[in-house]
Amino acid sequence: MEEAAKMETKLDVNWHEKLSPEYFKQAEKELGSLLHMLNLTKEQMEKFKLFKKELGIAETGVPQWSGVEDDMTLYRFISGKQWVLKDALKQYRAMRKWREEEKMEKIGEWGDLNADRIELTKKYYPSCILGDDKVGRPVILARMGKIPYRKFVKTFTKEEWVMHHKWRMEKTIELLRYYSYEQKKPVTSMVVLVDMEGSSFDNRLFTPYMKLTAEIDKQNFPEIVGNVFMVRAPWVISMLYKLFKPFIDKRTRKKIKISSTTPEKTYEIVDEKVLPVAFGGKNPVELPQPLIEEKEQKSPVQNVPAGTEHSFVHKCDDPKGGTFAWVMNLESYDVTLKIEWTPEDSKESKTVLEAERVAEHEGEHKVKSKGTLKVTFDNTYSYLTSKDVQFGIVFHPGSGGDDIMEAP
Repeated sequence: MEEAAKMETKLDVNWHEKLSPEYFKQAEKELGSLLHMLNLTKEQMEKFKLFKKELGIAETGVPQWSGVEDDMTLYRFISGKQWVLKDALKQYRAMRKWREEEKMEKIGEWGDLNADRIELTKKYYPSCILGDDKVGRPVILARMGKIPYRKFVKTFTKEEWVMHHKWRMEKTIELLRYYSYEQKKPVTSMVVLVDMEGSSFDNRLFTPYMKLTAEIDKQNFPEIVGNVFMVRAPWVISMLYKLFKPFIDKRTRKKIKISSTTPEKTYEIVDEKVLPVAFGGKNPVELPQPLIEEKEQKSPVQNVPAGTEHSFVHKCDDPKGGTFAWVMNLESYDVTLKIEWTPEDSKESKTVLEAERVAEHEGEHKVKSKGTLKVTFDNTYSYLTSKDVQFGIVFHPGSGGDDIMEAP
């Protein structure tokens, strides 16, 4: 789990050292009595009991630290499906099947055998626990903008990262149980502060890893995330998020806020004493740094001289078509953005977009066949000023193959 920073918290920073057999035994007794503190309505309580009955889970005597049959886990599943019993049963049963197939009961053994690799991830992906939010949930800092992505993908296979993610999620469940027991109230989710400073087009290399872990979380770990604040995010993150978004649970999407600064919503949830000074807070904690570094990569920029235009094309080779998504940004001045689509079996182009004199733009276009998308930056109206255009485009194939992310 994340290293504990000097944090504004009511809990022991070395929480993991307290998890002895005696601690588990005492926690088991008390965690089962916290359900009433969720303030469920009479109807919700009846559905909760029926949920347990349909699953064959006893009313009492169930291990409350397990993260499988305990009340807090069941609550996450049924509340995540908005108390629709049929949907909650389907998802929960799929989760149990997945845990059996993936042999999740042995994930702790995997962690012990791969302790050196887990330590290595900390050198590439710096993170820590900052403290608690205003209602007692853990606040996790993940510095995704500092990951040396080109070295990362050469060091960790997707298969290994999936195993690491499964191990980490089990540790997250453990952390939430610890918070619940120590605070004597249900803590079923966490707040994640994602620092995107330093991000570049290289972030795209992490996309296949993120897709795999997002699919795992969507099905098997619902409602773990309470809020996600992506702060200090450069323009390219908007484009990358378009790629991740389809694989994120709809309820989770609503919890994600992306900002080039620290959004005001953050202060409503996390006290300024917990937020690091770098994010506008008052926590003097030193931000964790990667121990493996690489030369910073700048986002792709296309210079368009005065009185000219620049065009480039992106092909769709999928017979089922797919979706193009793009983001454009100019730090100064503007250009006219033109986008045209030409199906493979046609000689005529269709204008998808013509946005006159814009400094930024993002959008998407769905296609149903093979063809070519032409993008043009028009600066012909400018007699003296050349323009530097930051642009990125993502293609998500309709047949479900690998996404293609490119620059001009």
